Amino acid sequence: MHNKKDNITIIGAGLTGLAFCNLLKNTKINISLIDIQPKIFYKTTDNDRYIVLSNTSKIILQSIGIWCEIKKHCTEVKNIHISKKNIFGSTIMKSSDEDLESLGYQLPVKTLIKILYKNIEDENNIQFVHEAEVIEVKEGSTVEIKYIQNAQEKFTNSDSLIFSTGSTDNLVNKIFVEKVQKDYHQNAVTCEIVSDKYNSETAFERFTSRGILGIIPRKENAWSLIYSTDQEESNTIKNLNMVEVKNYFQKLIGNKCGKLEEVKNIKIYPLKMKYYKKFINKNICLLGDAAHTLHPIAAQSFNLSLRDCAYLTNLIKNLTKLDKKDFLSIFEDYYEKRINEVDRLVNFTDFLASFVHGNGFIKNNIVSTSFLIMDMNKNLRVNAIRYLLGVNFSQSLISTLKD
Repeated sequence: MHNKKDNITIIGAGLTGLAFCNLLKNTKINISLIDIQPKIFYKTTDNDRYIVLSNTSKIILQSIGIWCEIKKHCTEVKNIHISKKNIFGSTIMKSSDEDLESLGYQLPVKTLIKILYKNIEDENNIQFVHEAEVIEVKEGSTVEIKYIQNAQEKFTNSDSLIFSTGSTDNLVNKIFVEKVQKDYHQNAVTCEIVSDKYNSETAFERFTSRGILGIIPRKENAWSLIYSTDQEESNTIKNLNMVEVKNYFQKLIGNKCGKLEEVKNIKIYPLKMKYYKKFINKNICLLGDAAHTLHPIAAQSFNLSLRDCAYLTNLIKNLTKLDKKDFLSIFEDYYEKRINEVDRLVNFTDFLASFVHGNGFIKNNIVSTSFLIMDMNKNLRVNAIRYLLGVNFSQSLISTLKD
């Protein structure tokens, strides 16, 4: 049992859990962060995934005071070129349309983890419980949590509990029952491509007959490639040799990224949508991947999670006095403020993944016409940008953070 009682216990010290704690550092709120990873993981992780941060996420990270360090490792995406293969019409979303520095910032996940961890590892109000697995949660006005650490069963009590990782579904499903799931019967093929084109500021999203292709510039002549496609096509890609896979993606991309010279670190994983319609239950809350897993088509999963963290921590910090009863009202208020945006982004990504994916005469004509209208109408492009970046749903939060 911990010596001092926690106001909040968080299960999962991934990006969401770390970001949440960063937003509550230097406060009187006592937090325990329980995670399966050893302490050394947060300083040496070699996670080779990349993540794209939105402009709204940049503002949130600026409020923590770590954006200057993060920006050193970012590649800016100023434009997004959207098209569908073999149809007429395309559109370009530009950061200049909304008078923004950038539409997104791509950086390695391992870099973001290290920066977020370093910023809170010595905070007095945050206690890390490393190499620990939670095995039981007992609901009540005080939440009782049982976990295993160093082969020993241990216990802690907390005024509230937050799940911030999707790997705890076995525990979550006992507390939260109203869940929406969808199997897209698609796989995401991710890899790094190297081309002869340097220092691009434009990302590409292309809808093909077999899937949705996203290409995002990294440093110099490297790019992140994410291709969500049907299971048959992903298996075909999996069985190609290096020369064949390079030719495959060159044909798919065309000359947008120049001539492909290398394809590296190919990974394939299944695509499913999952979210809990009611992501609070009294003094227990779901945050980030624990609450919603989205199709990667809009690259907004962590950005949505970071906005969740900012809203919830802002509500907590606004209370001058905190006791266990407050978390019921805090979580209810948080739910009311966030449900519209969560529903909106879940439905939006689901629509894109389901409707725009694939071919068909009527579908192609609708998509082609939509691209042409958007390309000719700046207001439409601006609204699309604001929709994707969460600006329309986060204006009051952004103003608060900037102040």
